[in-house]
Formats: sequence, structure tokens, C-alpha cells
Amino acid sequence: MSSMDTLKRHLPISGPEGLHELRKIVERFEEKIYSTATSQVYPSC
Repeated sequence: MSSMDTLKRHLPISGPEGLHELRKIVERFEEKIYSTATSQVYPSC
């Protein structure tokens, strides 16, 4: 299930404007997740 599907189930969204806002929220969320994941420093074994 995508982030978009999950948010659509939990937030009251209506019309094209609501979907546009939802897409912007999902994009920001996914950018933060990617940024956090790629900036992690893992110790070498």
C-alpha cells in the first residue's frame, strides 16, 4: 500500500484540490524519509 493510499483512508479529502494537497504532503514525507535513510552512518564491521 502506498503512502498516498494510506493517507486517503485516514484524511477527509475531496476534489482535485484535496488530492493535490495530499500529493504535496506525500512528496515531502517521502523526501524526508529518503534524506534520513541516505544520511545514516553505519559502523563498519
